[in-house]
Amino acid sequence: MSPVAAVKHGFVNAFAFSGRARRPEYWWFFGFVFAGAVVLGVIEAMIFGAPGRVVRFFQILVFVPFLAVGWRRLQDTGRPGWYLLIPVAVIVASWFLVGSAPGHALPEGTILAPPPGQGLGAGLSPAALSTAAIAQVLAGCVIVWWMSRPSQRGTNAFGPEPRVR
Repeated sequence: MSPVAAVKHGFVNAFAFSGRARRPEYWWFFGFVFAGAVVLGVIEAMIFGAPGRVVRFFQILVFVPFLAVGWRRLQDTGRPGWYLLIPVAVIVASWFLVGSAPGHALPEGTILAPPPGQGLGAGLSPAALSTAAIAQVLAGCVIVWWMSRPSQRGTNAFGPEPRVR
């Protein structure tokens, strides 16, 4: 599958969480999302001094299609697509624990907002912060491992092998 075909297929099937996606489809779409965010971030930084709204808009725009491609990619390896949410939950939880999440910008007075002058990770022991960092790295490694696995041969519980169609 060519890069252009993979990106087109990702957007055409943005809300299709059934079926299977081969490695090239996932990795070309991943490359598009990564490169798009980097290029838009550089352009926005050159114009406005720092990346911000344009990059966030792009990330919101590609979130569901990227999730769907990843979901189908996991199903291609024989794993349920919802397994993708487990490492993502670990990453999001560790973001809030260490204070590097977008949550640090929450309005004051909300449950997750820190007291004025303190980050979300304030008051946590170095061991807790280290554990969160290690969990985040391991969760990222799990995602890469799952996405790099070969397709399950033949028909599995999620449909026929994509190249056989």
